[in-house]
Amino acid sequence: MNRAHFPIAAAASLFIALGACGKKAETGAPEAAAPADSAAPEPDVAAPVIIDASTWSDARADLVGPAGEAMGAVSFRDGLGGVLVRVEATGLTPGWHGIHLHMVGDCSDGADGFKASGGHINPDNVEHGLLNPNGSHRADIPNLFAGADGVAEGEFFRAGLHLQPSEESAARNGPFPLMDDDGFAVIIHESPDDHVTQPIGGAGARVACAAVK
Repeated sequence: MNRAHFPIAAAASLFIALGACGKKAETGAPEAAAPADSAAPEPDVAAPVIIDASTWSDARADLVGPAGEAMGAVSFRDGLGGVLVRVEATGLTPGWHGIHLHMVGDCSDGADGFKASGGHINPDNVEHGLLNPNGSHRADIPNLFAGADGVAEGEFFRAGLHLQPSEESAARNGPFPLMDDDGFAVIIHESPDDHVTQPIGGAGARVACAAVK
């Protein structure tokens, strides 16, 4: 008789124990509140700096065409172990154009193809071409691309050059000083430079010149 009622008593005891646990859970410590949004405020973003070429550059010269027409400008700034070249050209045929640094700052003979600017700056007496294993001239820089409107803009860094003579440039294999007695010239060609073919990468005629002095 007592044995028959034991499961019911056990079940009742289990129910009471579970109920007590439930109440304990309900009356336990309150859950921690969700943390407030602690995201840090975004820092103020400085306004972009507009660089004025007249103050940015250490040297600047106008580009002219064969008839003396204005075709833009070039600017130079000395950097660590080289120069930064900025080109802003107009009036070019659309597409790629070779561009090189020449020995003499003279663009007076546009009708004769700007030959007065001389040859490439090449104090190392090596072959032309950025892709030439036997090169390259210190005059060699990447091609310039003109859009459908004939406008071309670019910035290039050329190691191994300085604008002015210095102790660094006087050292053996130091940066070559561009600003000697007769300055130097920037020449833009009619076609792209393939960076291998001698002597100018197949870049063709000289179509724009800037004399830097």
